Amino acid sequence: MAKVVLVGYGQMLYSLIEGIENTNHEILGVFRIDRTHYNNFELFFKDIFNPSSDYTIIKSKKLYDIKGNSVNSQIFHGEIKRLNPDIIAVGSWGEKFSKETLKLSCCINFHPALLPRNRGANPYFWSIYLNQKVTGLTIHFMNEKFDRGDIILQEAITIEDNETGKTLKDKTTRLARAMIKDVLDLFDKKQIQPIKQDEKFATYEPQIQDENRIVDLSKPKEDVSRHIRALYPWAVPYIKIARRYIAIENSEILELNEKYKDRKTNEIIENNKNYFIIKGSDFLLKVGK
Repeated sequence: MAKVVLVGYGQMLYSLIEGIENTNHEILGVFRIDRTHYNNFELFFKDIFNPSSDYTIIKSKKLYDIKGNSVNSQIFHGEIKRLNPDIIAVGSWGEKFSKETLKLSCCINFHPALLPRNRGANPYFWSIYLNQKVTGLTIHFMNEKFDRGDIILQEAITIEDNETGKTLKDKTTRLARAMIKDVLDLFDKKQIQPIKQDEKFATYEPQIQDENRIVDLSKPKEDVSRHIRALYPWAVPYIKIARRYIAIENSEILELNEKYKDRKTNEIIENNKNYFIIKGSDFLLKVGK
């Protein structure tokens, strides 16, 4: 039976908890992202009056809430030494683990892409935005470089034509729920056969920048649709009209009527109190107000 400490937040963390629940493996505790954002005094009152979904899940499952303000803090190190896990499993986390932290236990990460492709931040967005047809989930050993460790398990996911960042994340976290049992069973049986990442296939993507949020209506309909879908729900897309940037939180791509084909790209075709319609390269974009 593997004894596990979980480090993570959000949907990926919940999936890892659920994936272990009905197995013979044990969750010794969870380190949540709240601890890195608030001091102890602030967090005490937040947990009472405005608890995060992470904290609510941890308490409802009666899991130990690991202390510390960073995975690299002495308090966290002390907690890990006391709990003595076989594995630290990470699902969504921004901190780089220090050499000292990595020595505490076997550290594995659940990365939502097919490494070595799409290393870095928010592979959900980038795999759709870059028009990739397949992505997946990689479980890999952690080292001092982000997403560079040897691969333990991988599973592929097809990116559908109507995929959004949200639907892709839903698929990936469901896959993580199943795969964590598989990887813990392999550890128990001592059947791990790690594979080194091939650097010639490596790509690295950064956090979503402001320029990634600007949708270019001069591009084909498929590109614009994919861009908007990739951003959901991570960031609000913008379009530029004249010198203004306008948020398009609620939008719909429409077929281009014959009578509008000669209109200029970015020209407003219709404007009323509820929405406006603007011409794209080979489509119309209806934007709610």
